[in-house]
Amino acid sequence: MTVRQECGQERGQEEDLSRPPVPVSGCPTCTELAIRRDDARAWCDRSAETDADVLLRRHLRAEHYFT
Repeated sequence: MTVRQECGQERGQEEDLSRPPVPVSGCPTCTELAIRRDDARAWCDRSAETDADVLLRRHLRAEHYFT
């Protein structure tokens, strides 16, 4: 199974922006961004949580979905 299949990102499918992005296991950048998001949630900092989600989505698109 490809990363795109695991994350539900088959070609032609729209990304579900109502759900948080899922980090790829074993990827240090994904892990760092997921921790940043979790910390923001713990502090009830919704702005920082959203920022981390945006950065994680950008990383996923650039490094995992189209490689």
